[in-house]
Amino acid sequence: MRRIELQLAAVLALWLAAFAVQAHGLDVIAQRSDSQVSGLALYTDGTPAQAIYVALVAAEDATQILAESQTDAQGRFVFAARADGGTRVIVEGEEGHRAQALVSDLPASSGSNATLLLLREDIARLQQHMWWRDLIGAIGYLVGIVGLWALWRRRQSGQVR
Repeated sequence: MRRIELQLAAVLALWLAAFAVQAHGLDVIAQRSDSQVSGLALYTDGTPAQAIYVALVAAEDATQILAESQTDAQGRFVFAARADGGTRVIVEGEEGHRAQALVSDLPASSGSNATLLLLREDIARLQQHMWWRDLIGAIGYLVGIVGLWALWRRRQSGQVR
């Protein structure tokens, strides 16, 4: 019985470690409007990725660097837009974190491009948010896996008919 408790503790420790690893991811949002590419870099906990490297590269060839910069204190960056073809933004943060995004073109409109960037930022934060249903689902998976393992062990010992 002691061995089962140790195995369950190990599974729980690995599961909790997975949340710690996920907490340090890096995300980037980028959009092109008129003559500029603007964007935002965030860590998965929602904090801005400040003063990290940002590169604007050609979409078809990431080795072709068009411009380089750093994010500001809010994690934002701005580049002059390339007239021909698509572009991609690559951000490299601390401890080897790296994220990239294709630059999406905004349609010409009378609306504010800053407003659209804020909406995309809200969407990115909601995607990173840990919901209760996610936590309950993860616990359900763990209970199911432990149940299958226990059934397999009982069949191995010959206790189930």
